[in-house]
Amino acid sequence: MKRFQELLMKDLGWKLLSVAIAATMWFMVISINQPIDTRTYSTTLILEGEETLTEEGLTIANRQTLEDTKVSVKVKAQRTSLDRLSQRQTELIEATLDLSTLRNAQSGDTITLPVNVTIAGGASGYTIENKTPSTLEIQVENLISREFPIQVMLSGESQSSGRLSEPTLSQDTIMVKGAQSAVNCVSAVRIFVDATEAVSQGQITATPVAYDAEGNTVQGVTFSEDSITVSYRMHGEKEVPIQVSTTGTPATDYHVANILCMPQKVTLTGTEEDLANINSITLDAIDVTGASETLHETVSLSHYLPSGVTAKSSSNVLVTVTFSKSEETQLQIPSAQITMQHQQEGYTYTLPENIPILLQGENTANVTTSQISGTIDVSALEEGENTATVVWQLPEGVTAADTSILVTVTAPPEQEQETPPEPEEPEIVTEE
Repeated sequence: MKRFQELLMKDLGWKLLSVAIAATMWFMVISINQPIDTRTYSTTLILEGEETLTEEGLTIANRQTLEDTKVSVKVKAQRTSLDRLSQRQTELIEATLDLSTLRNAQSGDTITLPVNVTIAGGASGYTIENKTPSTLEIQVENLISREFPIQVMLSGESQSSGRLSEPTLSQDTIMVKGAQSAVNCVSAVRIFVDATEAVSQGQITATPVAYDAEGNTVQGVTFSEDSITVSYRMHGEKEVPIQVSTTGTPATDYHVANILCMPQKVTLTGTEEDLANINSITLDAIDVTGASETLHETVSLSHYLPSGVTAKSSSNVLVTVTFSKSEETQLQIPSAQITMQHQQEGYTYTLPENIPILLQGENTANVTTSQISGTIDVSALEEGENTATVVWQLPEGVTAADTSILVTVTAPPEQEQETPPEPEEPEIVTEE
């Protein structure tokens, strides 16, 4: 064992030097004789120098097709170099089209340009063997822009979507810019809002999308804004009745039998502040002057609702007014059921024992005297006999002809004034 150690340590420096030289020579041989290989990579196409066209009011009509093009690049290099390139191919391999050469292009031109491929970052030792495609056609068109209103499309099913107010947009219109053929295809610009997100967030950001008349998306156009902010307010609900009356006098011997609204109630949606002030909806009175046949009139509730409040279902109300032939009934109303207003103190007002009244309307035969009362304003009556008009309080659906009655007014009796006694003369006493 000791001898072995002596042999191992003998001339140790020379032995280590020999090993180092051998390793160096081996690495040199490997580096010099490393095999050359080829590999194929794929990258997207980059458009450069487009401002040259833009300055002339031109643009690329087939932009989307070019941007979607994948360029296949075959690269030759040492195997270790290719390994490094494979790890960073996205950032090192570039395929470009140089549009700055199109200074003299005109709208309608189709121009073929070469695809330029470079290995970026100053990398050396690489040889581009092949590129596919090697050229591409550029379709040149006029660059135009048009303004479109923004349509909000509420998507997604949500039980709460009915509680959303009308949307408020950060802007109501947007400019669409691009090749003339593409912009002319645009029929509408829409943003899509998820109802559930709108309810939970109140304000969301959406991306505009251009559509043609058939509902297909239009490619190759840009917008003046990349995103639009959409804001909502939460709505409450409130059910209120619908009221309507009539004006005018129906045809002779006819009266209004019934007024019917369909629906009789409506559910409104709006902010709590707006709904708090609405307890009913009163429609304009229906004119029944001279009418005897059933009237139908459709009324839009939108004319009676404040801004921001809408009807949840139909916003139209059908009003139907029906008429009936009037009946006439003669009754005698006791004077005790007549109230005389504004009497002068001390005066006596005398009425006939019974006052005749002619009732007109539906089922007047069923009306009793106890259902009728009247009032007379006697403030302007003078002493003696006067004619006054009775204002009748009648059951619903019943009218009465004007009734004038005789009212006798008696002034209070004059009071006799007492004559004060004459003063007694003082007794005169004389002295004898």
